[in-house]
Amino acid sequence: MSDGINLEHQVSELFRLKMEEFVKWCEENWTVTPEEAMRDKIFDQKPPGYREGYNAAMENLSGAFDCWMEEQNDRSS
Repeated sequence: MSDGINLEHQVSELFRLKMEEFVKWCEENWTVTPEEAMRDKIFDQKPPGYREGYNAAMENLSGAFDCWMEEQNDRSS
């Protein structure tokens, strides 16, 4: 077997890349504009600022993912 093959690292790297793509997609597609919130009645029952907080969560998924990956790396070390 070749010394250059590290399947565990390659799978981890592929997972990281695909999750970064997913996070970016969420940030771009799951934020809610004021117009969308007015059309979507789900926000009618929410407290003031809910949409802004929801959007902040979507816009900061990359930071959350980075922290999670760091924690996973620390656990496996």
